[in-house]
Amino acid sequence: MDHFSNAKVQVKQGWLQGYTEGELKIFKGIPYAAPPVGELRFRHPQDPGRWRGVRKATQYSAASVQHVMENPEMPANVHGVPQFLAPSQYEEDCLYLNVWTPAKTPEAKLPVFVWIHGGGMVAGSGCEVVCDGTGFASRKDVVVVTINYRLGFLGFFAHPELTREAGGTSGNYALYDMRKACQWVKENIAAFGGDPDCITVAGQSGGAAGTGALHASPLMKGLINRVSIESGPIYWGFMQPQDRSVLEQKGVAFMEHIGCKSIAELRRKDAWELFDAYTAYVGEAGPMAGFSFCVDGEFIPKPYSEIMDNGEFNDFDVLMGSCAQEFPCVDPEKFTVEEFHTYLAEAFPDNVEGMKKWYPAENGVQAAKQASTIASDIMLMGSVKIGQLCKKFGRKAYIWLMSKENETERGHAAGSPHCAEMPYIFGRVDKGERNPFFDYHWVGADYDFMELIQGYWYQFCATGDPNGAGRPAWKRYNEDFDICELCNDTHMIPDGELEKYRYFYDKLSTNNFVIKLFGLARFTPKE
Repeated sequence: MDHFSNAKVQVKQGWLQGYTEGELKIFKGIPYAAPPVGELRFRHPQDPGRWRGVRKATQYSAASVQHVMENPEMPANVHGVPQFLAPSQYEEDCLYLNVWTPAKTPEAKLPVFVWIHGGGMVAGSGCEVVCDGTGFASRKDVVVVTINYRLGFLGFFAHPELTREAGGTSGNYALYDMRKACQWVKENIAAFGGDPDCITVAGQSGGAAGTGALHASPLMKGLINRVSIESGPIYWGFMQPQDRSVLEQKGVAFMEHIGCKSIAELRRKDAWELFDAYTAYVGEAGPMAGFSFCVDGEFIPKPYSEIMDNGEFNDFDVLMGSCAQEFPCVDPEKFTVEEFHTYLAEAFPDNVEGMKKWYPAENGVQAAKQASTIASDIMLMGSVKIGQLCKKFGRKAYIWLMSKENETERGHAAGSPHCAEMPYIFGRVDKGERNPFFDYHWVGADYDFMELIQGYWYQFCATGDPNGAGRPAWKRYNEDFDICELCNDTHMIPDGELEKYRYFYDKLSTNNFVIKLFGLARFTPKE
């Protein structure tokens, strides 16, 4: 029997039975680590157990404990049940991954694309509607893998007792989960027709911050080959790893708050009971103000900027960038040009006229879009910095800015928002109206852009260079602000348009410039 053609493969832990869909073989809910529950809570992930017989791999497994979000703009399904952002249950036992492979034989040695979902590392899953691997793997010869990992409190809790227990480190369990998934892929992906020596890890938003940490971590050497960091630069970004001691102090305070005397007692508590107590504890500040990744002394051995500035990061090929309107700063229906100009005078007193020239606006809707563009252009400088460091230390990097908008009046007014690249990379046709979960009827320009983006991403995964097949030339980062603008007319941004980037980059480099990314909030009327 040809087991592979019947979506049956043998991995290190045992046999898996997936299913076929067209030319694809799909495997869901594969454990890449032991369940992190009970005594394994707040520990590094352990090897998954073996099994006898054939394990069914046809349904997604649970995502990490998190706030379960309904999509308020999605109608209920035919049964009247609200639709959620991901077809998942949420449990502490969450360390699973999913594989889509177009390989015809296990010997195909196709490039591998491992996706780390976004959500600020407090939400999300590897089975979100938009990151279904079907649309990418079916159109390109690439094996797509999506993973779940521990989030928020369960993924990053640190405490002095845990640090002593682990021999000098605690926290960052989510990052170790990502690493463990990469180890599993390295060991097993050949059974799916993937090449274990051609692995790209891609992440978006919080997943991009995680991918950036993998790029910097000495524990990732030899495991993967490339990283795609999308809308989540750590350098000058909005997510910065704190020192472990800060999180340890938070851990002590939380334990005192809930009346736990020891880590053993904490491990005996129900995961959802802990989650609810933690949610109440952080209150209006929100989960992102609590536990997140840290300089733990092991996975991230020293401050991120120090690792990068010293060239101590891994020799991975880098694809990195963000969207042109990442941050919806204000209400476009209530914002005015006068308020926009007031903001420019407050935030950029040394260059008000320059900002008005670079970001012109004739009405409130345009002003709102430009406010978002400013914040996003500053975010892009984190990618530029990594590009410059890669060049300095002889590494390969390709930097992008996506300005492709959906082809509607509302799309052109709002611009290219956070997550805008995801429907095109994954080939999720008729998604992407303002964010990847909302329906949007694609037109010809969207299909063309999908073909372009999938071509770039696939070629990068395969070779480390996105160029080829007649696509517009994308220069490797070699000169200051070598940025490819991804849009309906994709091109390298010309020198004449780089003045604003030089201004932002120089100010960020002084280390005393704090951009008021959210300083516009006072212009948004409270409801």
